[in-house]
Amino acid sequence: MLTRTRELTPLTSLASTAIGRPASADALPVEGHLPGDLRGCFLQSRPHPSRGAGAAFGGAEVITGVRIGDGAARWYRAQAPGTCPSAGAVPAPAPWARPGASGTRLLAQPVQDPATCQWHTIATTAGSAVAEHLVMGRSGAVSPARSFSLGAPTLVTTLALTRDHLVVFDLSVVHDRAAELVGLRPPYSWRADKPARIGLLPRNAGHAEPRWFPVAPGFTSQAVNAFEEDGKVVVDAVRHDGAFDGGPAPRPHLGRWTLDLATGAVTERRLVEAVDTAGIDPAACGRAHRYVHGTSGHTVFRHDLRTSTSQVHDLGAGRRGGRPVFVAGRTGDRLLVVAEDPGRRSSALLVFDAHDLAAGPCASIRLPGAFPAVDRTTWRSDEARSPW
Repeated sequence: MLTRTRELTPLTSLASTAIGRPASADALPVEGHLPGDLRGCFLQSRPHPSRGAGAAFGGAEVITGVRIGDGAARWYRAQAPGTCPSAGAVPAPAPWARPGASGTRLLAQPVQDPATCQWHTIATTAGSAVAEHLVMGRSGAVSPARSFSLGAPTLVTTLALTRDHLVVFDLSVVHDRAAELVGLRPPYSWRADKPARIGLLPRNAGHAEPRWFPVAPGFTSQAVNAFEEDGKVVVDAVRHDGAFDGGPAPRPHLGRWTLDLATGAVTERRLVEAVDTAGIDPAACGRAHRYVHGTSGHTVFRHDLRTSTSQVHDLGAGRRGGRPVFVAGRTGDRLLVVAEDPGRRSSALLVFDAHDLAAGPCASIRLPGAFPAVDRTTWRSDEARSPW
């Protein structure tokens, strides 16, 4: 077991990240009707546009978003870390240093435990096989990091929570020093010969190491959820059978691992084919869930795991969707999705009835410029400003 652990300082990418003051307070055009009880900020993290193409690896990122309230929408863009009366601290899509040169600090997308309101993430350093578990509480204070070992300098971009465990993905994409020195492609490579495994790190056991379960080679870009049931841990995630290997990447799918705590056995099955992004109602984090919302190409879907059926809305040829955000409301549950049309350099934030995608969006908010569809998205309700 590793002894410890220097802290990430100043941890601005987790503890202090927030929406800055709006670059423009102009109202955004809205087609249709925005529900009156939809009040808050839709937010997403993306590369800083001034960084150019190089921002994809090692570049700074900003948080941009849309402020919704009173049936109207306004455009917000973060200028610098700080605080904002309309959103407060926003760790969920925290700007992160994307996979880059040796020594670059990376944060997996933070996950909030709805029971404790704490945020959890995993910090890694490019080129290092040491990872750290970080927790931020309701006050914004970050607990001392707990370090643990990976099998290699693995690329870790996501995690999941259960009642008792942090789920760690130590899979088949690792830092490649030679590729970094050449500089012609991202410094990560697919390593099918590296043992792929999923780890369960006890949430309240001090400086413990994860218990590892061997799985087939792969890469997980987005964890959807995990929960404990009948002596097993069930993990749903967007699963890639190849990545960073120099060839055409196969389409990812929604997969499920079931880890048997008594025997150490692992079973895996495919839930939905050809999935680009996926998520659940945040209130179900760490508990058994029934529905998964996501995007696949130019469609938005809602999949019922109990009946193995899906509702689908077609965004239209040439458009693609970002990771949907589920928002519970007094008058109904909503699904917010950015639909981007790269060819026309146009984007819109679509608002759906989360239980009736076939009806189409009840509102479409036209966004400025080519607002990209990305997978780091969240919703900050006005009711969740302070405390969290």
